Amino acid sequence: MEKASTRPFGANATGLPLAEDMMRGAGPLAEFFYGEDSEVNRRKIYHLSDKHGLPTFKLGGVLCGRRSTILRWVEQQEGAA
Repeated sequence: MEKASTRPFGANATGLPLAEDMMRGAGPLAEFFYGEDSEVNRRKIYHLSDKHGLPTFKLGGVLCGRRSTILRWVEQQEGAA
C-alpha cells in the first residue's frame, strides 16, 4: 500500500499551493525575475522564454510560469556556468 501524500492538492514539490506558485502574465514574471514590472523587463521575459529556455507556458494566450520551476531553472543555469 502506498503512503498518502501530505501535500495539499495542487501543491508542487515545495508544498506551495498551485495558486501561489503560478504567475500569470509577463508582468508578474518580470517582477519575480527582475524585481520590477516594466516594458523592458517584460520584453526580456519573452526573450528568455523564446530563446533561452525560460520554463514558461501559455494558458489562453497568456504567458505563465511557476515560481518553483523557474527557481530550479535558475539553479541549473548557475550549475552550468
